[in-house]
Amino acid sequence: MTNLDDSLQDLSEVVQCRLVVLDEGMRVLAYSIHESEQDRARLSHLLAHSDTWEPLPAGTDGPTARTAGDGTEWVLIPLRDDRHRVGHLLHVRTKGDPAPPADLLAEGAARLGVLLSLRTMYAERDAARARGLLTQLISEHSSTDQRDGAARALVDEGIVGATDQYCAVVLAVPPGHPDGAWEARTAVAATSDFVARTSTATMVGAVVDGHGVLVFPRPVVPERLERVLAAPGLAEVRAGIGGVVDDLRAVATSHDQAHKAWRAACLDPTTYTRVTSWAQLGIDRLLLDLPLDRLTGEDLPDAVRRLLDSDHRDVDVATLGAYLDAGGDARASAIALGIHRSTLYYRLTRIRATAGVDLGDGLARRDLHTGLRAARLAGLLSD
Repeated sequence: MTNLDDSLQDLSEVVQCRLVVLDEGMRVLAYSIHESEQDRARLSHLLAHSDTWEPLPAGTDGPTARTAGDGTEWVLIPLRDDRHRVGHLLHVRTKGDPAPPADLLAEGAARLGVLLSLRTMYAERDAARARGLLTQLISEHSSTDQRDGAARALVDEGIVGATDQYCAVVLAVPPGHPDGAWEARTAVAATSDFVARTSTATMVGAVVDGHGVLVFPRPVVPERLERVLAAPGLAEVRAGIGGVVDDLRAVATSHDQAHKAWRAACLDPTTYTRVTSWAQLGIDRLLLDLPLDRLTGEDLPDAVRRLLDSDHRDVDVATLGAYLDAGGDARASAIALGIHRSTLYYRLTRIRATAGVDLGDGLARRDLHTGLRAARLAGLLSD
């Protein structure tokens, strides 16, 4: 049987117009040869913007048209298999131009619908295969042999490129957020679509245990991932980027790091942006290994606990945090807090009395800084 791309080109030659196949999400899947400058400009517009179009309601069985300001019509013909609508065949008709033969388009659309359904079925099979291999690669329950086999298959089957640097990414909404699995799938799809539309690079992505997991054969650029996650519907998604490893068989390490970075982004959005990398975490790399969900004030250093129990808790914790972050520099601390230096000194005097410590003592400052950080990650501090 002729494949979808060849069948589309054959139909384009018969009806003498440029044709494009879209899926149900209005994403471009295939297109015939676009030779003229005008045709290429329209195709470029379609590739860049069609997935922002409102999908057609279910039950729309006949051709529909979207009319531009200059009278140009973008005509969509439903593509169906024997049961469902699976996509759309699109052609552009300039104002005043004759319409292509409707009977030939209908016959061609019937063939294309079957071919698109087959392509979708194969794509789903391939996605399930990739998800299984990815799960085996990162699971803590996998044996060394299982990870070796999964890594070898991912490379041999062309799912991920062979290289000497791999990086994992975790995409998910904060715990307890509704529709978390749906948003994780959407984030994985958006990232995969971006990579496919803008490059010939390889990557593998799937939802594993409710989290989106991506593996790239190269370091990940946080700013680029930020732009991908700016898409509608992804506002609540947080991303963690793991460190780079030199062997695909070791990408479970990068995945563990990415998961910790994602947790940090969820636990402390005041410190971290929605895309957080392992390299940013510092001491939080260690603190995130604590059982934070079981941490209470009694587990913190006494000086920190006394601050958290005080009537001036909110002001004093913020003041002390800024002072410690500035390395004890009073001028820098006052500027960061937006207060006069005399106000800072007054607060620091109160903090010394409340906490019962000398802020000039290096060990005391260590306990205060680390204890406040642990309390922040454990949710014991309000914003």
